[in-house]
Amino acid sequence: MVSQYVADEYGDFFIASLQNPYYNTLKVNDWEIISGLKKPNMTGVVNTSNGSLLITGVGTQFDVSFAPGDFIIIGNLTYEISEIISNTELTITTEIQLTTTSSKYYTSPDLQNNFEYEFRWSQHGGVFSEFTVLDNEIGSDKLLGLIFDTTKPLYIDVKAEVVALSSGNSLTLLSIEYTLETVDGEIVECPNFCTECEDPFAMNGCANIQVTCSTGQFNPYALTKSITMYKQLVNIVNGIFGHEVNYFQTAPDLRTTDVILMEYSLHNVVANKTIKILVPDNEFPTEAVSYDIFGIDLADFEIHITAAEFQLHFGAGTYPRNKDYMFIPIINKMYEISSVAIADEFNKSSSYWKVKLVKYQDRSDVIKGQFDEATDMLVTGIEEIFGERIQDEYAKNLKPEQFQTVVSSYRDGIRNFVNRKLRIADFDLKNRWTVVSKNYYNLTEIPLDNDAVYYNAKSEVNIDKNVAYTGWFSPQFPIASNVEYYLFGDIDADGFKLNISNTEFKLTVNNNSESFTHGITFNKNKWYAYVVNINNEYSQLSVSLYSLDLTTNMQLPQNSSNNLINEFKETRVLQSQLTWSSTSNYGLKGNSMYMTNIRVFNTPIELEQHSNVLNQYVVRDSQLAIVIDNAIPSLGFQKYVNAR
Repeated sequence: MVSQYVADEYGDFFIASLQNPYYNTLKVNDWEIISGLKKPNMTGVVNTSNGSLLITGVGTQFDVSFAPGDFIIIGNLTYEISEIISNTELTITTEIQLTTTSSKYYTSPDLQNNFEYEFRWSQHGGVFSEFTVLDNEIGSDKLLGLIFDTTKPLYIDVKAEVVALSSGNSLTLLSIEYTLETVDGEIVECPNFCTECEDPFAMNGCANIQVTCSTGQFNPYALTKSITMYKQLVNIVNGIFGHEVNYFQTAPDLRTTDVILMEYSLHNVVANKTIKILVPDNEFPTEAVSYDIFGIDLADFEIHITAAEFQLHFGAGTYPRNKDYMFIPIINKMYEISSVAIADEFNKSSSYWKVKLVKYQDRSDVIKGQFDEATDMLVTGIEEIFGERIQDEYAKNLKPEQFQTVVSSYRDGIRNFVNRKLRIADFDLKNRWTVVSKNYYNLTEIPLDNDAVYYNAKSEVNIDKNVAYTGWFSPQFPIASNVEYYLFGDIDADGFKLNISNTEFKLTVNNNSESFTHGITFNKNKWYAYVVNINNEYSQLSVSLYSLDLTTNMQLPQNSSNNLINEFKETRVLQSQLTWSSTSNYGLKGNSMYMTNIRVFNTPIELEQHSNVLNQYVVRDSQLAIVIDNAIPSLGFQKYVNAR
């Protein structure tokens, strides 16, 4: 299971992204990743003092956790252990570089507990390249061999996947450091550490303080000690008089930028923490409520949130945002933030924010994701109280059983040809409790390579454009067959097609083929899915194959995760872009398989979204789709021999 930057199960992975891109970057000369291993006996926390060789612990078991010569990691700095003095004291070979209190500590990963790293990159923050192994080799698809456009920002994502882990242990990504060469030839290097760290002050990174020698001239605004004391008083007051609230932090989805309205269309809830807030004069709004056509309204009021309190829980550099919301237990109400302002305070210290709260509303542009249940437990809407009675009233007045929708013929806007011999079978394809499909095409009854279905979408990919293909299939051909079966494509001889056999998955464009040896032993009782990304922007081609065992699937308990297994994955660097323009449209042919959920998208599908896209019966991002076919039968008007 993954929790932020910590993984505790084999196969867990997460993607670490740069919040702020690099600029003027020509190339990456080197990289270093610091990760930490936490074992069950590594309990408690540690305290350090700058310049000391002694590390003291609280609730620690140093004598069973370490031995002389082992390494201990504090923050993102690694030290070699010299001597174990006791359960709570040890010495190291080099001096401590930071003063920390109650900090977490780790040891170095080993062969039995380690990550495997892959990277992807982008120069506009939108579409990224496919993930590639992160190593120290130099090549056209390697991080150290890439040459970047210095006029554009550089985004680098790192995927850390657990490839070995002993029982009870966990791995944490602590920092990533890139050695960059700028357009001026300058070499820049600085560790990047996670902004969600619980003790960011223990980290060594780019946010360092630089001390400049004084000129000796009197500076009336040099009030460092006074400002420090003021901030300490603010934090003490917050600790004593602050009220605990359940705070939900949101972040805009950068892919939904609206440059016309100057806003983001969607926001995601990214964290949920318990923090303390201050109420001016400790005066909460009156309990009196007002009523209007929209229901009960609550009085607006102002609160204060200190920077130290907020960033302690949500990371350095974070701040309250519009659309964040919180539950205040003392008044048993949920509020959302409508505006945030920096307080007018002593010497512009920026120690806290003035936040205006208004009545919470369940907004459709705020995607709660994993925090939906936590939010729902704190609020009760009219649907929960009167929902069943409202639905009964709708059914009573509207009589839906008497007003069925009239359906059209097979020319349904997606398919412009369906072979009259093609049988569409009713079948619930389920991945655990998720309905993937309700029908499939029985292409075993259509002679091999005879036309079965053709879509309205033309088979073409223009230069610098990307495309992705997905679909589900159940092979019914013999295990010993050496035939290449038509999976998807068009009818042009020099067009585009996907083929599959018992040994290979093949993509053909303009009579040029890319073959992938998948090594899968197909089972007639299983269903398989494919994801093919043609990423012309980064000259990459990737193929992923997944399997779903329906027999095993039904035996899993209800709280188990989805049973989609990755059987094959490979990414290749293209020598040239894959582009074509056929005279025909996309389609299916007879191929000794059952098929359903055929989709074509105009953008690559990111690795972490493969499962979401394949498990969708109703496509969420339909604006990105070129073809969406769930193999649903098209019903026409019924015909009668004698209509009297």
